Amino acid sequence: MFSLTFLFLSGKLNLSKVGLSNFKPKNIFLGVGLGIVPVVTVIAIDAFIVKTGLADNKLFSGAELRTPEGYTFIDLLTGGILHPAISQIFITGYVLNTLIKNKNLAVAGNGILYSFLSFSWGIGSLGLGMISAALLRISGSLIPAIFFSVGCSSAKYLILTNYPRVTTILVFLI
Repeated sequence: MFSLTFLFLSGKLNLSKVGLSNFKPKNIFLGVGLGIVPVVTVIAIDAFIVKTGLADNKLFSGAELRTPEGYTFIDLLTGGILHPAISQIFITGYVLNTLIKNKNLAVAGNGILYSFLSFSWGIGSLGLGMISAALLRISGSLIPAIFFSVGCSSAKYLILTNYPRVTTILVFLI
């Protein structure tokens, strides 16, 4: 965050360089639509677990006993909205646009960069970085990537606070 602030204040960075100058309604609608997908997916997976009776399986026993950590509104705001937005602006908007000029390497390169710069070397960060780069290249704007990243972070907090059974399923999928 300090790096972005310094770059913006020094004039070395502006909104067009990070992909935020293209505020077309189609980019906002695409971003909101894609941001809703992870949240709806978490709710749908939990509903599937309950409807099929899997929730009564021993595999899921104790899931309802998992107590969520004491997340405050500030935690949810910073971790669910601000952090993913700033990460997208810095990593996908600034670093990707500065370092990778070859469009063929952009998607895979951003996945790797996103994982390393986020200090999260899992398949989720790699996938998020790749999807973000693809959204930037397809739409010409960083807005859909920011909304998708916020949706993924919101889904994470939903799992941690309200849908603990989904954790058991996700462990087997990843």
